[in-house]
Amino acid sequence: MLNLKKKGKKNIASIFGVSSINLKGANEISLTVPSEMNKVEMITEMDNLLPFLRKRLNNYGIKVEILISEATKEELVYSANEKYKYLKKLNSSLEELRDRFDLDF
Repeated sequence: MLNLKKKGKKNIASIFGVSSINLKGANEISLTVPSEMNKVEMITEMDNLLPFLRKRLNNYGIKVEILISEATKEELVYSANEKYKYLKKLNSSLEELRDRFDLDF
């Protein structure tokens, strides 16, 4: 990752830092990234990375599968209503507090 940072690819280095990499057989690598945006960036980066890996490992059958982490997908909340529902799921007394003080969101 240090070489990526030196080459100005800090974002790609960061994605590798938060992603999990698993080998699936002799020729397949599974890369699990946190978001769809990270997946798009990694797909773009594969144009450079895959030829490098194939040559360096002398294995021209290598394939890379890029997946999005399911845990990350579930926890994304965008609107105020979604945020409230998510927080209420974490702490059920939030609804009581909202009712008691007649709060709106």
